[in-house]
Amino acid sequence: KYCTCSSLNQAIWIKCSSAKEEARRLLNERANEIYCTARRSLKQIFRRADKNDDGKLSFEEFNAYFADGILTTEELQELFYSIDGRQNNNLDTDKLSDYFSQHLGEYLNVLSALESL
Repeated sequence: KYCTCSSLNQAIWIKCSSAKEEARRLLNERANEIYCTARRSLKQIFRRADKNDDGKLSFEEFNAYFADGILTTEELQELFYSIDGRQNNNLDTDKLSDYFSQHLGEYLNVLSALESL
């Protein structure tokens, strides 16, 4: 049998489609691994800031840990309360890890690489 041009194109398209799907799946899997790694690293960082070890950061703990002269106390307070949707003056370290993991951008890979050292 001879292969017609249209059936050959269809076979190539199917192969390319399968390869693209596999590539997407692998990229999503890797992105999820990096996100989880970054989240674990951030949780460890926030546990160091949690001086009374209750799994939450008060504004005082948050401010003491993040005050580095770049952001003012007012800017830190604004950030704290923008994350603390319930306005209960305590941020759960899981919630903080989720928040910062979503805002790491290009630093996500850096944080992931640091954990593997």
